[in-house]
Amino acid sequence: MENSVGIPKYRAAVIACGGISGAHAGGYLSNPRIQLIACADINPEALERFGNRFKVPQEKRYLNYEEMMERERPDIVSICSLHHLHAPMTIATAVYKPKAILCEKPIALSLGEADDMIDACKSSGTLLVIGHQRRFCPQYIAAYNAIKSGEIGDLVSIETHGHPGCSLLVDGTHTVDLIRWFAQESPVEWVIGQIDFRERRSAWGSYVENAAFTIYRFQNGIRAFMTLGHLLSSKDKISREPLWPDVPPGSYHLFRLHGTKGEIQIDGDAPIEGRPWVRLIKNGEVKEIPLGANSDKSPHGLLTQAILDTLEKGIPHTLDASSARSTLEVLMAVYESSRNRSIIELPLKIRENPMFEMISEH
Repeated sequence: MENSVGIPKYRAAVIACGGISGAHAGGYLSNPRIQLIACADINPEALERFGNRFKVPQEKRYLNYEEMMERERPDIVSICSLHHLHAPMTIATAVYKPKAILCEKPIALSLGEADDMIDACKSSGTLLVIGHQRRFCPQYIAAYNAIKSGEIGDLVSIETHGHPGCSLLVDGTHTVDLIRWFAQESPVEWVIGQIDFRERRSAWGSYVENAAFTIYRFQNGIRAFMTLGHLLSSKDKISREPLWPDVPPGSYHLFRLHGTKGEIQIDGDAPIEGRPWVRLIKNGEVKEIPLGANSDKSPHGLLTQAILDTLEKGIPHTLDASSARSTLEVLMAVYESSRNRSIIELPLKIRENPMFEMISEH
């Protein structure tokens, strides 16, 4: 609909009102052209907390998200559910033909699910965006712009190390998404990797591994090396020591971007006391790379504005579902490499999740 001065207004709704839903709501509320009109969750307490916090009218709070979609017909919908619900909820929501769906990461738990989501949204004319919002965080933008301006010459390799509790589907999806972005989204040629699943952990609605490492190569020649998770010291004692030793305590992941003329390092989601958050190492010197414009803006606010730019101006969204599928393909290739004990060439031909297949076989 349009307001009195002819500026388009979009009606937004949120499905699943857990922790991350607040960031989605904040992104909508930061934009004067978006009105948050409804929410849905099967948990009455979570629904009430979210509704009260973001001033959603009582009659617009639903225990059934499909009932909400049927009655409210929002223009933009956030899906903030557990991972195993991303695919079925996205497919069911697309039936109501919203203009855009913003689904939390990872896009899905298998390539088959991701393809079904993409097909459903294409059929309904719905823009599908996946919440890899770190592309809109100022520290990563500063590093990206420094690479583009030639500060380290040609980018040769990317090295990343995740925190002790991280895993491919929960946190590695953000890391791989950023790696692909820094590598100019060149297609990945091959992947080799290994996982440790001895602890049989679950998180956010699915199995996740304890630790993983992988090396992969992009078509443009850039290579990536990534470690995630923690070591298990014995059958009786679980160690939370990170797989790689120099991950700063409390850091989400450490980035090292190696170029022909220097190196850029990023201390993840928060600066470490005593050193620059984003730093250029060149000719034996360490120099701070300053954060640029919009460094005070919320990543979800910028992501949301980019959705409007796509809907109104046709500007491709950097986080559209095809990009998220490419990230998921790398994650699935790590599992497939572990299953086959070999290098895996992309594109993958499988629809299933190889880790889940391995679990079912044992």
